[in-house]
Amino acid sequence: MRRREWLIGSGALLGCGGAGSKSGTLPSREDSPRRDASSASSQPPRLRVLTYNVLADRVQIERRVPALFDIFRAADPDLLALQEVAPWFVESLEGEGWLERYAAATIEGRLALPNGQMILSRAPITRSRARRLTGKQGRTVLISEIALSGTETFVLATTHMESYLEDGPTRATQLDEIFAELAHERAPTMLAGDLNFGDGEQPDSAHLDPEFVDLWTRLRGREAGFTWNIEQSPMAAAGSFDSEPSRRLDRMLLRGASWVPRSIEIIGDRSVRDDPGLFPSDHFGLLAELELART
Repeated sequence: MRRREWLIGSGALLGCGGAGSKSGTLPSREDSPRRDASSASSQPPRLRVLTYNVLADRVQIERRVPALFDIFRAADPDLLALQEVAPWFVESLEGEGWLERYAAATIEGRLALPNGQMILSRAPITRSRARRLTGKQGRTVLISEIALSGTETFVLATTHMESYLEDGPTRATQLDEIFAELAHERAPTMLAGDLNFGDGEQPDSAHLDPEFVDLWTRLRGREAGFTWNIEQSPMAAAGSFDSEPSRRLDRMLLRGASWVPRSIEIIGDRSVRDDPGLFPSDHFGLLAELELART
């Protein structure tokens, strides 16, 4: 969803679940099973990370949300970074059997949904925090530290930045704030989410931290990688601004040499069965696989 400031005034303050959410209905870090990636194979451990803007609008949710959940199950990620998670989406998650394998990020004991960001992890989440960003739309960044197998830790941050085409200066400031916040982290760190600007757009692009590798451009070169694809998705076309082109709005940025990016792909780019005009979301998602570097 592009235009409405949908979460301001909806209870999605820092560290709080959205209105109607129940902090006890999703698994906490204590009751989530710990998966040791190295136990299944003699190969170096792999980490699968998914990011997806799931669309807060209640557009045919009885059809598109099951399609989203099918994508999640098929992707089988270790970590999920979601954006535009509205209270009704949290309610849809309740009772989903696959969710029992995941911990949800919490802040002060409550489900963390700052401005609709959500982090889910198969490994224990040891701490989470959120920061309000500069701007009129109440945007935030949610940051979680995850305890992987052995002594490995990993930091996952997710954000959904200011949305209007003319908001480049605001997004530039938001990027500065996010990277300043992540500068405190010493573990390998990924920023994944809906950055709301395309390749080469300024001043936004100039404020990307060069220490963070863009997994799409590293692994796929000059392939377009449009996650906001107006030509392919009627839902994206309907939510686009006047004269807006298709763009690579959703990104996965990685800092640290201990995890090596091996693959990244677009997911959710097929319409819901028997309806070419309906997609799981107006955005496409990204799924990446990282491999622990040999020492």
